[in-house]
Amino acid sequence: MQKKIYFGLILLFTVILVNAPSQEEYLRISANVEPRSIKQGEEGTLKIKITPSNALKISSHPEFMIKLDKNNNISFPKLFFTASELDLPTRQENEAVFLDLDKEVSVPFKVNEDSLLGQHKISGEIVFTAVFKKDNWCLKTYQKFTANFKSKRNYKLKNKKR
Repeated sequence: MQKKIYFGLILLFTVILVNAPSQEEYLRISANVEPRSIKQGEEGTLKIKITPSNALKISSHPEFMIKLDKNNNISFPKLFFTASELDLPTRQENEAVFLDLDKEVSVPFKVNEDSLLGQHKISGEIVFTAVFKKDNWCLKTYQKFTANFKSKRNYKLKNKKR
């Protein structure tokens, strides 16, 4: 009898977990690099588009943050950015302040002069507090992202070093 109960509970939890919405269904993050091909020593821009579902809003407090993973081939001004540093617009609803995420977030970077040639990946995570409209509860969590670009040789740099 106990085996049947345990099996039933395991089956129930499995069904619940399989049918539960994933985090990506609540918040979609797309990241890309412009331009897609960058020469050594030149600059590019990481563009991040954050699209929350209609079921939630992103709170501006506690702090929203974009954290970038260290990469020896590229240089960022810093490895983390807050919403206020990125000048993300906000809107007030009742007593709460939410981020207005209609526009892409742009983070500049530079490909190092001695970077390896070929495909590179920029990765990081966005730390945010999601406020669920229906139940009026919140959850501080994070979601990872990646963007790819290609590094090319800059022959002008090679001539400067001679």
